[in-house]
Amino acid sequence: MDELDLKIVKELQEDCRRSLPSIAKSVGIAVSTLHYRLKRLEKDGIVYRYSADVDSEKLGMDYITVISVWADFGPGYYERIGEELTRVPGVWAVYYCLGEVDFFVLTRAKDRSEFLKILDRMMNIEGIVRTNTHVTAKVLKEDHRLEL
Repeated sequence: MDELDLKIVKELQEDCRRSLPSIAKSVGIAVSTLHYRLKRLEKDGIVYRYSADVDSEKLGMDYITVISVWADFGPGYYERIGEELTRVPGVWAVYYCLGEVDFFVLTRAKDRSEFLKILDRMMNIEGIVRTNTHVTAKVLKEDHRLEL
């Protein structure tokens, strides 16, 4: 990746719905050059999805939790447990960690009842020993864009 690729990625992070001519003009290149570079960025897996940011509170999905997960590990366990955690409906992020906690899992639900279903499904994953849940009182910042 060079400086031009970084500029392109930054423009996409700001608004991926913009037209190619608009982005090309912003970074100072021809549309054909932008198209070629975008295809390469996609092929290399640097840009892998185009999506919309959605206000979870306005959709009634504002019961947000951060769950610490401790697991009983054996060969290949963290991959299997991590993969199973990613498939639980309501889970929107899973982080495998080094240190005291094995995974941090972020969830969104409509209410406590829906959250308890998520937690129950997680606790039924073989190898999970215990969890500790933190319920979010207020979201102060949520931004998945990288500072380039």
